[in-house]
Amino acid sequence: MAFNTPTEQIARSVPRSVSNGYFPPGASPNGFHRPFNQNHQIDNTRRVHLISSDLWEAITGERLTPANICQLLDSSIPMGDSSTSQSFQAMQCVLMARDRQGSRIIQKRLEDGNETDRNFIFTSLFPSLNELVYDPAANFVIQKMCETLTIEQQSLMLVFFLRDSKAITDHPNGCRVLQKFIEYTTHDNVDALFVNLKPNLIPLCFSQNGNHIVQRFIELLPERVQEIIDCVQPQLSNLVVDNCGCRVVQRLFEKFQIDILEPLVQEVLTYAPDLATNQYGNYVVQEVLEAGKRAHIAALIVAFKGHFYEFSIHKFASNVIEKCIRGATKSEQEAIFSEVIGNDGHFELQRILKMVGDQFGNYVIQRIIEYGTDSQQTAIYDVVYDNYDALISNNYAKHVISRLENLDFEFD
Repeated sequence: MAFNTPTEQIARSVPRSVSNGYFPPGASPNGFHRPFNQNHQIDNTRRVHLISSDLWEAITGERLTPANICQLLDSSIPMGDSSTSQSFQAMQCVLMARDRQGSRIIQKRLEDGNETDRNFIFTSLFPSLNELVYDPAANFVIQKMCETLTIEQQSLMLVFFLRDSKAITDHPNGCRVLQKFIEYTTHDNVDALFVNLKPNLIPLCFSQNGNHIVQRFIELLPERVQEIIDCVQPQLSNLVVDNCGCRVVQRLFEKFQIDILEPLVQEVLTYAPDLATNQYGNYVVQEVLEAGKRAHIAALIVAFKGHFYEFSIHKFASNVIEKCIRGATKSEQEAIFSEVIGNDGHFELQRILKMVGDQFGNYVIQRIIEYGTDSQQTAIYDVVYDNYDALISNNYAKHVISRLENLDFEFD
């Protein structure tokens, strides 16, 4: 049977399911058919049973190609009036979208096909969208479809997303589809989604999937930033120590000037010592330091007073202390260094030795060498020199030794 219409060509070129519907005995092209009761009236124009090509191969041992699948379909699916034919083709498209290999074929057709092809695929899949966006194979088809939607189709998709936005954002596959839609749709549609989801914004920030949607809003809706800040601020201390919430707060700092984020900065300053030692919160403290506002750096140095040595050998806080040193004034650096390793005549030699060989502390020692006084550099050198044989085999200490050698300190 020739495939004359574009819709027939699309449906028949998606070769990933075959019929195991009714065949009279002996009429099956490959000898495999569904048992039936001859006394039972069968409507050959409606009753179709489909299995995936992978399952067919597992059962029969026959590897199907596009050509013999279409041959099977031609011999087993009666083509009635055009509406029945198109209905079957639409059903076939849905089934193919949910098949692992069929999904790839439809994606390719969406990418390479013409407008007629894309319209047929959209029309076929849209009625089943509530299942397809969650499907492990079909969600990739819907994502690809989002890249080529017309304005009218985008409007239909928007209505779908608005109707069930919470369930979609909570699901990993559904969330990916919504992200793709946001990426390719109009600004007004993104704004409509924000308005719809705003009452649920904080739970979304904590959600493993939903936080990505909030990040898209931050990137694409700068005019909504104050509303986002107002939502986030009361929960900031909880968000910044959460794996997902931290990403949202970081995105705000990456996207906007520090002055706009002042309410959030004040919350960070309030909880700074606890955040510095947190596996997620330390990144937000670093964002404040990297912004370089003098008042914020000074406030953080005051907040960390009494903790500098402890933080210098801490897995997370040591990164914060390094950035504090880089952003500090000369007098602030002197205060930090004195607290960490002591000062002239009262250097903490055991601390220096521990930090030189510590996987985190060695970086802070390197900063002290870089920014410290001659007497502080010499104190570190003396400790390293006296313990050189033990330290030279320590990979962390080697960085410190190299730093000292660059300043013409000798260990021969």
